[in-house]
Amino acid sequence: MDLFLVKHNLEKNYPVVQEETLPHPQRAAVMVMLYPKPKKIHMLMTQRARHLKHHAGEMSFPGGVFEEQDEDLMFTALRETEEELGIRVEPENVLGRLPIVNTRLGFEVTPFVAVLPSAPEYEPAEEEVEEVLEIPFTSLFATQQKEVGSKSVDEGVVYWFRHHRIWGASAKIIKQIGHLSMY
Repeated sequence: MDLFLVKHNLEKNYPVVQEETLPHPQRAAVMVMLYPKPKKIHMLMTQRARHLKHHAGEMSFPGGVFEEQDEDLMFTALRETEEELGIRVEPENVLGRLPIVNTRLGFEVTPFVAVLPSAPEYEPAEEEVEEVLEIPFTSLFATQQKEVGSKSVDEGVVYWFRHHRIWGASAKIIKQIGHLSMY
């Protein structure tokens, strides 16, 4: 994966656009963080705590539901990243806003992509995060499989990292990011 090409394609095709966001209980945003580690581009993901009411134990990007006090969806993604992982992503490192991903439960998830100069230091919120995973992107993308029972080839993909199954909205976002390095 070429980080320069990803940056270029984000800025050219998916620029961050500040726009008013109206509160809605199913509008959410997540932060995808890409960064170099020796010889590979990595991405940070979390396994959600198993005691949570929603999406317990699932693999996800830091993020959450838009709250009325948030300025916009990017602010939501930045706030949630800091709350969940103790990582303060500088707005100038957020280079792209990918297309909305709709979940099977009716959520509209807006993914933001930050390109960081190095691996971030994190301190996960134990009440929300079970595990933090630094995943080599190219290795992860190579595990793409069609999700069994999926009706649509475009929608139903799954990825694997060690014993972790990544599916649903997170898998759709990974697929979008993989395409950024291909053209």
